[in-house]
Amino acid sequence: MTNTQTSLNYEIIEQLFQNSVCLTYNPLEPTSAWQYARELQRNFEKKHNLKYSCIRSKFAKMRQGQYNARFHYFADGTLVHCAEPQSFSENEMYRHGSEDLERIMTALKIRNYPVNKIYGPQNQMDVFYYSDFLRYISTQSLLKYSYTEDLYVEPLPNKEDFVRDCYANGNILLTASKDELLPPHCREFMALFADGRYYISEEYRNHLGAKNYSKISRFDADYLLHYCVMAEEYIPQDYLNALYKEAEKYEWFASITDTASKLQKHMNTDDLIKMNKYIDNLFLKRTCLTVVNPDIGSSFMSPDFQQYAVFSDGLVVAVYNNENDKPFVKSLKKYFPDLNFRFEKISKEYLEQLYRRLPEFQKGATTIYIEMLKQKARKLKRMTDLTHIEALDVVANIAGWQNWRAIKIEDEAHARELIDAEKWRKNMAAEFNAENPLAEEYRRYLKHRQ
Repeated sequence: MTNTQTSLNYEIIEQLFQNSVCLTYNPLEPTSAWQYARELQRNFEKKHNLKYSCIRSKFAKMRQGQYNARFHYFADGTLVHCAEPQSFSENEMYRHGSEDLERIMTALKIRNYPVNKIYGPQNQMDVFYYSDFLRYISTQSLLKYSYTEDLYVEPLPNKEDFVRDCYANGNILLTASKDELLPPHCREFMALFADGRYYISEEYRNHLGAKNYSKISRFDADYLLHYCVMAEEYIPQDYLNALYKEAEKYEWFASITDTASKLQKHMNTDDLIKMNKYIDNLFLKRTCLTVVNPDIGSSFMSPDFQQYAVFSDGLVVAVYNNENDKPFVKSLKKYFPDLNFRFEKISKEYLEQLYRRLPEFQKGATTIYIEMLKQKARKLKRMTDLTHIEALDVVANIAGWQNWRAIKIEDEAHARELIDAEKWRKNMAAEFNAENPLAEEYRRYLKHRQ
């Protein structure tokens, strides 16, 4: 095994697709392929009277998720990769990503896939940009593979066989490992393995609103960039529970209590006092303007995605030095045209604590979201013969909750996503009935109930 890293170019990728098989391409990338796969799956389940089945690819044995598509592996043992999909400053156009490369190598080793040669950017002058890399991989995949010939369906294995296969060859459940700093609450809805398998509970599909899927999207944005992750697969909740039950047998297992304690010890008492004093000073003569996302139509300007906060006097605190990020600054000027910006770099822990404490100083996103739903309930009550309690339950159900009392908002970031979903839902309803979007939402609700 040589594992020699060599500079990457387009011709190399083209030759690899001609002479080998790409085990990591995404056969479901075209919309038509996804629709074909879903129909294939529905017909299969109906024919065999099954509740769960899996879409598989004959060639893509390690289909990459959207956050890790910068790595691709070929059957001849060649691994290609590009720069990370981030906005680099002018003096930091290239990063080695050695930890990410180490994780993908571990995943390949667990699956008994040898790496004979590695191609990737070697220096600042030959950076292979993520968007170009992804586009070229997609183009070559579409030229070589046909999803109608590639995709097939198979029943989900029984629970015992499924769990046994997941832990084969020394595979480790990262979301339950004492060596990883991952939030313990994620165990209720997903499981991430060292070989890249990424399973999500079937209950967290996005049926009616943003309630459940927001947990997945937030985990993806905060953590998946740092791991080797294959495309997500949905499994029954009892299968997910069985994975964590099995994990308790291994030495690397960490209980939820142990993991939570480890997260708390990440910052000592003196650092916490210093951080809270800094935040107190931030809110002393200012108000935060990014309580909700300034751009509802896109996640680009989300404070949680870009990791920043804008204040009323023009101060912008950010985890990254966004002052040199022209698209970001241009969008800031668009949404806050009256401010003269000055930038201050802070740590991620400071920013998270800032938004966590924001409701102490001003109205937070959680309060705004609840007020939005209450206002909708009052309007719905006037439109129908529903009681106040019934209207609250209906509005909550339209938003994706079982009823009003089931509403459980985790933090400000979650509330911002819920507000986004609420505004998006209103815009969609307005396209069908511009005069009364709420009436259209209620009509869809009644139709869904039938």
